[in-house]
Amino acid sequence: MGAEEKIQVDGFLGLARISGTIEVITGLHIGAGKDSVEIGGIDAPVVKTPAGDPYIPGSSIKGRMRFLLEWAFGKIRNDGKAWGWDAADCRDPADPVLRIFGTNAKREAWAAGPTRLLVRDAHLCPDWRQAQLDAGRELTEVKTEVVIDRIAGKALDNVGPRQFERVPPGARFAFEAAFRVHAVGGDGGARDLDCLAWAIQGLTLIEQDALGGHGSRGYGRVGFGKLRLSGPAGETVIGDNARAAARFDKDRPDPDIRAAAAQVFGRG
Repeated sequence: MGAEEKIQVDGFLGLARISGTIEVITGLHIGAGKDSVEIGGIDAPVVKTPAGDPYIPGSSIKGRMRFLLEWAFGKIRNDGKAWGWDAADCRDPADPVLRIFGTNAKREAWAAGPTRLLVRDAHLCPDWRQAQLDAGRELTEVKTEVVIDRIAGKALDNVGPRQFERVPPGARFAFEAAFRVHAVGGDGGARDLDCLAWAIQGLTLIEQDALGGHGSRGYGRVGFGKLRLSGPAGETVIGDNARAAARFDKDRPDPDIRAAAAQVFGRG
């Protein structure tokens, strides 16, 4: 079906809610940028709330998931832009990447409804935060890195050590996302339930890769745990071990995760 063909969005079936925790396994750096240079200061601080607590922006989680799912589905543009950048990418209304994440193209190029996935900012779990403060520990850590002279095998002259702020291993954040499920073209919501299952598998792809910056240097390994999926017809647990063992298939989502998605919409 081409983008110029009209399809029918039959109705909104409801929101699914995905909730759980994000545990930091190796130091996590999601940069906040820096407007000034301070002698002895941190070169690269992490993003924080107005109260000074580190958090994980929903855009960072969603952006990493989109990047990984675009590769998993083979939806890669030669110019490096996100899939769905223009109308040429929007020929298939069943496209899972565009269903889940939306498109930059004009509305008339994409008729399969709105962006399905909404990812909330993830804030520190209060119990972990309080335990850190009670123990006299900071909520972040500082890691010092240097540039090495490839010949001498030591720190390069005139390039001082750089200090990166990170969220320390063991930190826990509350994770929440919502997923809109629509019936499109008379499918009763079947394709959106497929996409919901793939989105859950996208969390596993993040676990296998990295979140935030400097992942190739060991930063940003995280785990999504205690995941629960709820919808109009009820709630179920997404088993972490079963999810991690599920194989990603671009033609069909994992059957157990797909069955959980159908169950919370009363379509199991």
